Amino acid sequence: MSDEDPAYARRPRTEGGRARAIDGGAVAAGLCFGVFAVFVSTAGPLSAGFRLSFTALCLFCGGLVAGYLTHTSSSGAVQGVAVVLGTAGLMVAVSVSMTYGIGSLSRVPLVLAYETLSTAAFVAFGLLALCFGALSGELGVRLRG
Repeated sequence: MSDEDPAYARRPRTEGGRARAIDGGAVAAGLCFGVFAVFVSTAGPLSAGFRLSFTALCLFCGGLVAGYLTHTSSSGAVQGVAVVLGTAGLMVAVSVSMTYGIGSLSRVPLVLAYETLSTAAFVAFGLLALCFGALSGELGVRLRG
């Protein structure tokens, strides 16, 4: 059992890794901020403006972290958009569970924005959030390197 035995020796990787569109670990780290935003929004009696502002701050931090932690072969913008979409999916899941359980649906920031804004303004708000996530993800990549 020497180091030269091929069964125990580790070969260095010579071929480059394939390009990945989404880095799951980086997105999961960014989603931690989304989970925190949903938790704070649904747990406490806070004003609507504070909930939306806190959610925007958490989405920015989540995109920043996802962009910072992403592999060099992945795009930071894609990671930031994935964090925003994942957080929106989480908010939908929380609102569905509140429909069948106890709680006010207007505490979920996505539902609050949907109830407050017109359909066109809500779509514009969603597109702006995706752009915001892409920018924060790219900023995270720039901070890393």
